[in-house]
Amino acid sequence: MATPKRRSFNQIKEEISFRVLRQKLPEAWVMHEYGPDYGIDCVVELFDYVDDAKEIAETLGESFHVQLKSSDSLQYTKRRARPRGNVAKGALSEDMSEFIDIEVVNFQLDVSDLLTVQLLGPAVPVLLILVDISTERAFFVCLNDYLEKIIIPEDPRFYEKGSKLVQIPLQNEILPRNTYLTPLRAYGKRAKMYGAFARFAYQRKEIERARGNAAFNVETSAESDIDMLRVFAESALRQDIWRGHDFWEPMRWSYSELKDVEATLTGDVDSKELEAFKEYCDLHVWRRLCNISNMYEELVREWFLPTVLAQLASYPEQGQLQKAEV
Repeated sequence: MATPKRRSFNQIKEEISFRVLRQKLPEAWVMHEYGPDYGIDCVVELFDYVDDAKEIAETLGESFHVQLKSSDSLQYTKRRARPRGNVAKGALSEDMSEFIDIEVVNFQLDVSDLLTVQLLGPAVPVLLILVDISTERAFFVCLNDYLEKIIIPEDPRFYEKGSKLVQIPLQNEILPRNTYLTPLRAYGKRAKMYGAFARFAYQRKEIERARGNAAFNVETSAESDIDMLRVFAESALRQDIWRGHDFWEPMRWSYSELKDVEATLTGDVDSKELEAFKEYCDLHVWRRLCNISNMYEELVREWFLPTVLAQLASYPEQGQLQKAEV
């Protein structure tokens, strides 16, 4: 006897999770759903309105990938985080004398999903977005960063397991207000940041070469040096990374310095001052630009994770270190 078509609870949960996420994101953003699911459920493309009437939105050329999960029986608990050394430079080393208890929601994620994220690399942000079906709350964490900053330092042979526990801070709730969307906008800009970092490193090396300080140097003229610096400044300023970083002071500092370099090069640079100007560009302006890359790796990629550094940097008004009992 034939039976009517049926829907599984998993299918219903999936539809609810997509609906909840869609409601919490800006109406101008576009969700491109993937199917069948091979580790990525959708890509969110960022758009902004270009008119006051909010009738026309244009793409920002920015996006992030999403692993969308849902449950009606999530476990809410606390994760005890302790100060630790920089895991990008060495093995995990924790200071057991202090701690912060961070409210989190737990989720067991298949290791196969984590391996997919690892293959994509750090420049392609994959967010685990977890929807609580019972309350329709949604929480995010960047899996690229969680993998490298938490899972691998704590469990280097994680790939031998079937699943891993992922703990998402409750502060990482997605709400339809600009303040709460700032992290998502920053993840959308990540690919552009990595592209800019590579360009800045190349430019600084060429400025070093023009100063005669590289491993291999070529003789250049004052005119070609000035022309090169002009091209470098214009190229650096064209990178679409400067807007949308009001929350990160180093970006504003470097943008202002590049504008000063550009302004200087619009006039005549005295040949007697050229060497000093090249030194300023090398050791100050482009050195800072390259240091943004270092800070991004050490600091920014730890934002919004359940760690002490992330807590103090992302939510300083809530994160307070406590002394452990001796």
